[in-house]
Amino acid sequence: MLAYEFQSDSTLHVTERPDPVAGHGELLVDLVSNGICGTDLKIARGEHRFFPPGTTRIPGHESVGIVRENRSGDGRYEPGTAVAIAPNISCGKCRPCLRGFQNLCENYESFGLTFDGGYADRAVVPASTIANGNLLVVPDGLDLTVAALTEPIAAVLRGLRPLGVGPDDTLLICGAGPIGLIALLIAKHRGVGKVIVSQTSPKRREVAAQLGADVTIDPREGDLSEQVRAVTDGNGADAVVVATPKASVFADALKSAAVGGRINFFAGLPSGKGEIPLDANLVHYGELIVTGSTANNNADCQEALDLLGSQPELFSPLITATYPLDQADKAFDAARGGEHLKVIITARENV
Repeated sequence: MLAYEFQSDSTLHVTERPDPVAGHGELLVDLVSNGICGTDLKIARGEHRFFPPGTTRIPGHESVGIVRENRSGDGRYEPGTAVAIAPNISCGKCRPCLRGFQNLCENYESFGLTFDGGYADRAVVPASTIANGNLLVVPDGLDLTVAALTEPIAAVLRGLRPLGVGPDDTLLICGAGPIGLIALLIAKHRGVGKVIVSQTSPKRREVAAQLGADVTIDPREGDLSEQVRAVTDGNGADAVVVATPKASVFADALKSAAVGGRINFFAGLPSGKGEIPLDANLVHYGELIVTGSTANNNADCQEALDLLGSQPELFSPLITATYPLDQADKAFDAARGGEHLKVIITARENV
């Protein structure tokens, strides 16, 4: 089979591999589509902690495919069944798992991170993954390329949940990359009163406006909090999502929040550079609630897949480029370039 493999020289290469074989309790899946995200670009730069020098592994964790062989004994996954893989596998026994934070499992495993993932023609789904409920049946009629958006939508749903945004709220989204735009689409779908998007790129601001943003802001044109208050009758934003890994924006998010505002630090900062200037009095006197979110769990992915099944047309505009697996280098170049939103790699044999 063809695969896009991280090799011992710490770079990705298109290569031929022997076809994988499913063992007892496992599934063999013909992969159809897999998205590229910031984590994958970090892997490609040789900067991801799960891909130290000398690693040989296939990345890709936004994966959708069709069951080819079922040796799991689970009748839900007969050959021909379309499935999406919820990538984060928890042990179910550690303290985070028992407290509902399966995405923060102390014994974390992940499809495409700790073992071979979706940038290939085929993949074996381990028995532990099946037993843990990480294999989700794709709703009938949902395009399998669009279904590859399940994982990033799940991550955004997790980040938005503690913010509790609704019709009476103004939501500020900092960053109009795929994550920020997914947050915009979900917010508008849920009837959030006003959505403001802050983004330096004129093209991305235009896309945000096309997708329903009520106001777009260029943060280079002045203090972000002052611009936000100018379009909110001086109040600020009731909720803020930080979807860009720029330290100054985290501080700006606090200053832009209304009294009682809720802020989600969705983006992470580079290792060793996570400290930000924070005015604790803004949190104290404004009674702000600051949350963080990372990755997702199976329930998040199921919610995302259900949403995609009912509203595929809402999210399909985010996919602006697809490349076959044998052109994976070009796909990653496109994802790095900033001209596209979501780039999808399609397996050679199975589209």
